[in-house]
Amino acid sequence: MNLPPDLSGEVIAYHQAIAQSGRQMRLDISWKLDRSEQFFDIWETNADSMRTDQDINNGGATTFVSWGTVQRAIDNYRQYITTVSSFDKTLAIYPDMDNLFVGNTASVSGITDTERQTIMTHWIGAAANLIIGSDLTNLDNFGLNLLTNTAALTVADFTASFPMQPRNPGTGAQSAQQLQAWIAGPDATGEAVVVIANYGPDEGQGGFGTSLSGVQTITVKWEDLGIQGSFDVFDVWAGDDLGSQDTELEVQLGEGQSVLYHLKHRDSLR
Repeated sequence: MNLPPDLSGEVIAYHQAIAQSGRQMRLDISWKLDRSEQFFDIWETNADSMRTDQDINNGGATTFVSWGTVQRAIDNYRQYITTVSSFDKTLAIYPDMDNLFVGNTASVSGITDTERQTIMTHWIGAAANLIIGSDLTNLDNFGLNLLTNTAALTVADFTASFPMQPRNPGTGAQSAQQLQAWIAGPDATGEAVVVIANYGPDEGQGGFGTSLSGVQTITVKWEDLGIQGSFDVFDVWAGDDLGSQDTELEVQLGEGQSVLYHLKHRDSLR
């Protein structure tokens, strides 16, 4: 089939057709699209969300997803957000990282509870579409908490305006790393969300290529995150106030494990 090199007009046409229909519909566009600024302006103006990866589900398997594929999905989001942020603009089109497969136990989902929580953390942090994608007849208590946790949904409200960006521990750079940090925000009051993760050994598509095994200590300094001052830190999934931190965050994480922290600048609390 001979196709013209530029089909961007189709997205514009779909957008106009939806507007003329008078119905509320979302337009979600493909992941294999040119992300140079010229075309991204078209996608951002005419669509609601953009796929950052192909389907992540296990084809022809008895479980939903594998961890190696999740590593790929997270790195594809990293590539997406670093490209978009290089245009120096506020994101107006949400990333679609495909379905959340976090509602069921490992025998159904294909991933551990630790990995399920890491998926939910990253989809929330990225302001991605939260499409459940689980067996709704077989949800367990852990999965229900991931999907309905009030503190986590509060974070999702924040990251809808400030999707997280990667900040390598030790440098603040944006490359793929097994031991990674992310920050969403800060906003004008200094509020921010921080994710710290140990993705475990690269299973082939993670982008970082390292194979550190076991529990790792990760230290993330304020300079890495691009913030300064004193922050009250709340561990979202644990429901714990960690008190005031002045210079850094340090955490020990096993393979596939992550933490989701909600930070509030102490100056704004006075």
